[in-house]
Amino acid sequence: MVGLHVGSTGTSLWLAWDLNTVLLFGLAMVGWLYFSGLRASTGRRRRLHPWWRPAVYYVALAAIAIALVSPLDHLADELFVMHMAQHMLLMVVAPPLILLGAPMVPILRGIPRPVRRRVVAPVLRQRTLRKALKYLSLPLIAWPLYAVTLLGWHTPAAYDLALRNEAAHVLEHFSFTVTALLFWWNVIDSVPLRGNLSYIGRVPYVFLMTVPNFSLGAFLTFSEAAWYERYLAQELRWGLSAMDDQQLGGLIMWIPGALVLLTALLAVLVYTVFTEERLQREREALALVGVRGAIR
Repeated sequence: MVGLHVGSTGTSLWLAWDLNTVLLFGLAMVGWLYFSGLRASTGRRRRLHPWWRPAVYYVALAAIAIALVSPLDHLADELFVMHMAQHMLLMVVAPPLILLGAPMVPILRGIPRPVRRRVVAPVLRQRTLRKALKYLSLPLIAWPLYAVTLLGWHTPAAYDLALRNEAAHVLEHFSFTVTALLFWWNVIDSVPLRGNLSYIGRVPYVFLMTVPNFSLGAFLTFSEAAWYERYLAQELRWGLSAMDDQQLGGLIMWIPGALVLLTALLAVLVYTVFTEERLQREREALALVGVRGAIR
């Protein structure tokens, strides 16, 4: 990464920040554009973004900063458990919060009008780009992409490569975040846009994702041998053994990861029930109006 590492010793761990200028600039830019777009929005556009949407959006940006800029990034190079915490922030915390924040309209409105009209609008109108986004977000593509990315990067060969090679490490984090956004797109409606699934269809979609997440966490936790050479070849912080470290990392993926997915599953179920009840009341009201009209 392009950045400046500040501090690295055990005594100055809290000073071990990776001041990645590109990442920090990107986070600051999308944060400012979102704020600027909201400030310029009025009427219906503004009502689409009640106070909680900006709140969760900025929490998502903070989660990305914690994962990639804070001392957690430094610890992730030393401990598997911290690496898993970093991955969870990039896969099951930041992406759903970004979509709940519904950033598309505020960010577009935050871009200066000349730039928006002459640069951004022509790009967004590109048929190739629109088709690519459409197909990549389809449930039968987004789900396996997310699952394969999750499982693939945690195979020993890919994981050790990411630790040795900075370009592979950046690609790992990028692919985690992008495929997670594609997966969560079909779970969370990022207004004014909608996912590709009906609300009832989102229930098995989320439930099935608990399988690879649960399986990987369980295999890491209950494995009889440490998987990754990096942690076998060095003395780990805080006196942890490679097996202790791997088991803790497996639990991080297993329990918090499963809790997020199960919370999403419960939220989808509740929302589906309330939506169906509302639609049923509307249908009954329309039927009653029709009956009264026939009687008259």
